[in-house]
Amino acid sequence: MRKFLYSILFVIAGSGIKAQTTFEGSVKNKDNDFIPYCSIGIKNTKIGTITNEKGAYKFLIPDSLKDKEIVFSSVGYFDKIVSANELKRNSHIILDDKATALQEVVISAKKLKEKIIGQKSRPFLTFSKMFDKNVPTIEQGNIFEIYQKTRLESYNFYIIPSSKYAQITLKLNIYSLKNDRPDKSLLKENIIYKTSSIGWQNINLSNYKLLFNGLDQIAITLQLVEYKPLADTEFVFGVSAKKTLSKNLLFRYQSQGNWEAYEGSFISNINISYSKDPGEKEIVEAKEAEAQNDPNTKTFVEVYKNREKAQKTMYGKNKEGKYMELQDAKIYYETYGKGEPLILLHGNNGSIADFYQQIPFFSKYYRVIAIDTRGQGRSTDLSTNEYSYQQFAADLFKLTQHLKLDKINILGWSDGGNTGLIFNAEHPELVNKLITIGANLNPNGVEEDLINTFKQQLSANTTGTNQRLIRLMLNQPNITTEQLNHINNPVLVMAGNNDVIKEAHTKSIQAAIRNATLQIIPNASHYVPFEQPEKLNELVLKFLGK
Repeated sequence: MRKFLYSILFVIAGSGIKAQTTFEGSVKNKDNDFIPYCSIGIKNTKIGTITNEKGAYKFLIPDSLKDKEIVFSSVGYFDKIVSANELKRNSHIILDDKATALQEVVISAKKLKEKIIGQKSRPFLTFSKMFDKNVPTIEQGNIFEIYQKTRLESYNFYIIPSSKYAQITLKLNIYSLKNDRPDKSLLKENIIYKTSSIGWQNINLSNYKLLFNGLDQIAITLQLVEYKPLADTEFVFGVSAKKTLSKNLLFRYQSQGNWEAYEGSFISNINISYSKDPGEKEIVEAKEAEAQNDPNTKTFVEVYKNREKAQKTMYGKNKEGKYMELQDAKIYYETYGKGEPLILLHGNNGSIADFYQQIPFFSKYYRVIAIDTRGQGRSTDLSTNEYSYQQFAADLFKLTQHLKLDKINILGWSDGGNTGLIFNAEHPELVNKLITIGANLNPNGVEEDLINTFKQQLSANTTGTNQRLIRLMLNQPNITTEQLNHINNPVLVMAGNNDVIKEAHTKSIQAAIRNATLQIIPNASHYVPFEQPEKLNELVLKFLGK
């Protein structure tokens, strides 16, 4: 079944829903023809929608914004601005044609050259820019350098392999730039592209006569305006992107919203024909390893490699693994070795496999119990509640009861460290010793760049579990000094010297626990168990007293 993407916005305040009005109508031109994919938005807000292929629209506006201007804009027409009250009286909008003469661009056939600008292949390390089926107004794309006289022949981009749909309809937008942000549309008609495939996509633009004169950069963005889902399958659509040192990755919620730019770019390229003026600089393609000297990129590559290695081990998928059944979840765990219990708690969106270099070492000395946190790894979560570290700690408590454990040691990495701190504060009688790696008491302890990345990911409306995990990191934990005062057992507080957790914050955790020791690992980031497993294992073993 075909899905038209109407934007329905609900504004929640406390336990009730604020007053709001539903607007439903159509957009036409003076010839009474419907205008498909017309953008509709309220200035300086995230509220907007887009008409479907038949020019129809429907969206909700909170009464608190009823005095704001609503802008209807479409390629080839003048914008129309109306108030909510005007829209109540007449929801059928007429746009006036914009008769704009195209500036002639002369490209000498004798000097005509062709070039591909952008990413020609998918590099080893990428990330995904997701599109939300419920928010067709979102635009994402990137900036391209061009020559002063350029004809755009095609646009090519890469759809992530995990995308799932029968068909999608995309709207392509092209803008000039002002202050490194998209400014004015360079199109005279809509460019609509439909596909049922994944991987590399080619949008042939030769028939649109896209000739640009006097520009050295353009912005190209995509919008998801319509989709057909696969039967009994959750819709997923994303475009592959890569990290770069330049802020070429563009995002905005709707046509009247503000543009945001981030480090990175789509895995995309443009095919152009051009004529280069004397003295005009040649466009030099950035190498795929543009960011290879960036410490963050190096870290991401190492994490990727380690997780690939981890997936080749039995950890996290051992046939001897077991489940603890709860009312709203199934908690998966694996047990190795004998002796005093040592609980391993992984980080956000991780799994038991992340401890592939710790389990074989510690199982020589302890009964290692590695756990997949609720909704991650093999553990399930049937609830729709927001995740919380208190819930994760409660799950751990139930597991100690399930396994009849009287006293445990805990090694918690990142989110696992947060869970360990809360569990220790709530059940001090059950904990012998606690080790935290890259834990934090609240979101203020996390570096601002990472928080901004989380916000960007959330803005992209990543669906399902990932979205809840991102909100978890943005809003939690909220561990107080008073809670930490309940911890009397020995605690080893660890972090890398280049951790995403601020070093001063890590030190404050150690200072707040009366029997805590601090260990900052040199030449390490947030991923100490991956980067320096031998060093970590030795320090933890010594702390535990073996």
